[in-house]
Amino acid sequence: MIGGCTNCIAQCDQILSIISQDNFTDDSKGSSSISAHVRHILDRLHCFFVGLAGASIDYDARKRDPKIEQNVEAATFVQESVARRIEQLWQLPFCNELIGVKESVLSSGPEVEITSTLERELVGLITRSIHHLAIIALLVKLFGHQLGSDFGKAPSTIVYERT
Repeated sequence: MIGGCTNCIAQCDQILSIISQDNFTDDSKGSSSISAHVRHILDRLHCFFVGLAGASIDYDARKRDPKIEQNVEAATFVQESVARRIEQLWQLPFCNELIGVKESVLSSGPEVEITSTLERELVGLITRSIHHLAIIALLVKLFGHQLGSDFGKAPSTIVYERT
């Protein structure tokens, strides 16, 4: 699971290292910018790490920091910070200890609170990040950049395509 998180954040790093500031924030190629998707990935990972200390993750408490969405350098700084925290995950006791998770699932209703595990939340973060990385891959290609064929793909899809 740590490898999956590392892979997702490495893909964010790859994008941040090749994309121009103008292309990063350009939303003319779709309904959102590359920067919005990168920020969302980083925001959810940040919520995860903030919630670990109290065993209660609140994904609705995302910072939604406009600096990350408006500036490649700011996004790179946060991405590097998140990458360091991911590297430290191996120190955590991976067990079935329960943690609380809060998140809105309907805009007209209150956030829901459920019980989860560290492992389940990591899987959720990975799959959600891959979803956003797939959209980023489409946008990046529209700006003329080439990415590896596995960028933004689910591991199961990569394995399937290789068989």
